[in-house]
Amino acid sequence: MRTPGVDHLVVATSALETGVPSLTDRLGVGPSGPGRHERFGTHNALWNLDDGAYLELIAIDPEAAAPGRPRWFGLDRFAGPTRLVHWVLRRADLRAPFVPEHGATSRLARDDLRWSLTTPVDGSFPVDGSGVWPSLIAWDGAHPSSGLGHDGLALRRLVLSTPSADALRARLVEAGLTGHLGSRVTVTPGPVGLRAELSTPGGPVVL
Repeated sequence: MRTPGVDHLVVATSALETGVPSLTDRLGVGPSGPGRHERFGTHNALWNLDDGAYLELIAIDPEAAAPGRPRWFGLDRFAGPTRLVHWVLRRADLRAPFVPEHGATSRLARDDLRWSLTTPVDGSFPVDGSGVWPSLIAWDGAHPSSGLGHDGLALRRLVLSTPSADALRARLVEAGLTGHLGSRVTVTPGPVGLRAELSTPGGPVVL
């Protein structure tokens, strides 16, 4: 599980109670969860993907205390329909020289899970604020996907569009994602955007 790769996709929603049935209808498969992040005042639901990756649907937890800091993944400013907003790149560790450019490293825990994640202190997305450049994560021991069922969902391709395509591609190579580039992860020059192409029990779905 420590091999560099796509760790998870981040899908934001205004409310988990409406986002879960909406995404379940699109995927044809229900999630595991919810789980809570006390430090950031959020909660989530998870869907297992192939190759040790998962999809996270995340929202502000209305029952949580205010975190006293901006929430991650731009959730304080999120509005509109449930949608893919970001992705997280798994690494063996977060000691690479470029890591601080992706945000301060936070050590986090929930139940038997322990991980470190880069999180900009202002709650924005890393590097350019677009969500196309990944957050970085390193797991200590168990990974969430090991506790999720296998329901026929798979990430076929993650397409990242940005005017800084060459710089992003070089960073992903530097981060160790070489084996996924061109097959599972595609970086293209153009307007900022993310697209995840999934296979589901009901056929292809694009987020």
